[in-house]
Amino acid sequence: MSGLRTGIVGLGEIGQHHLGAIRTSADATLAAVCDLDPELARSSAGGEVPAFSDLDEMLAATDLDAVAVCLPHSLHVDAALAAIGSGCHVLLEKPFAIDLAGCDRIAAAAAAAGVEVAVSHNQLAYLPHRRLGELIAAGGLGDLRALYARLWIGDRYRGWREDPAIVGGGLLMDAGVHRVYLMQALGGEVVAVTATMDSPRAEERFEIVLEHAGGPVALVQGSYFGPAGTFDDRVDAVGTDGAAVVAGCEAYFEGDLRDEPRLRVRLGGEWRAEDVGDAWDASVARSVHEALAAFAAGRPAPVGATAARATVAIIEAAYRSAERGERVELDEVDATAGAGAGEEGR
Repeated sequence: MSGLRTGIVGLGEIGQHHLGAIRTSADATLAAVCDLDPELARSSAGGEVPAFSDLDEMLAATDLDAVAVCLPHSLHVDAALAAIGSGCHVLLEKPFAIDLAGCDRIAAAAAAAGVEVAVSHNQLAYLPHRRLGELIAAGGLGDLRALYARLWIGDRYRGWREDPAIVGGGLLMDAGVHRVYLMQALGGEVVAVTATMDSPRAEERFEIVLEHAGGPVALVQGSYFGPAGTFDDRVDAVGTDGAAVVAGCEAYFEGDLRDEPRLRVRLGGEWRAEDVGDAWDASVARSVHEALAAFAAGRPAPVGATAARATVAIIEAAYRSAERGERVELDEVDATAGAGAGEEGR
């Protein structure tokens, strides 16, 4: 085998996308698979590699360089620590962990072991989002003033994603995390958050205002209350010289959008469609490929521990803001990251 010997644990829907990306990576070779369902593990292995139903057994029996963790959120820490303890780089599906303490445990263990951690924030690898980021960074919209990211869903996620204890919250910590890290990437460092929700940490509806250090303000809004079949994850950006709209990412994958241009830009008083296409599943594969390439080259991952932790911190600030009915600064969240649940209203 050539390249990083890579295993994967968790072979549900997103795990299957990671599995396919590992198989097509130029920098890694699939070496083992693991899932609690032995038949799913065997069928996913396809007779090519060993299949396991226990992560510790996979790590003990297989000489691995990297492990992709595609498990329910609450299992990320234990799985990551086990892989790191075996000397493996770790690629985690979003979010990094369900709380900052978990993020810090993984990051500290990786630093002590001399391995890297990456988190798949796949929508940063979606080409229309990248083009928008490049346009903003180059000053193409002038001074960025406002961002708006929405998440209107008409059909609920089921299974473990219905349990806030496993997800680490409600819709915000689940699919909403994509909206948060995208605002970080487009607007820069977030310094304060003001949020409202129907039921913080088990929310089905949220509205969040993010204050960015450089001046822009972002609104992130979402709920499960759209019409049946709806999936709307549009992003808007407004600057002093222009505006831009990404019509969606996962909306195309879910079938709610089909022929609409992915990215439109308004400059000089006229709207034009940008020649940039992509698909949600392609962004997942690209995110995995780029993380594995970084591991293989010994360079920092596209989304490492620091950036991924910042996303979790913003979500924690949003929960505190919604619970207390007040603006919350990120400095406060970092200062109390080790506080117990009761101390901070968790």
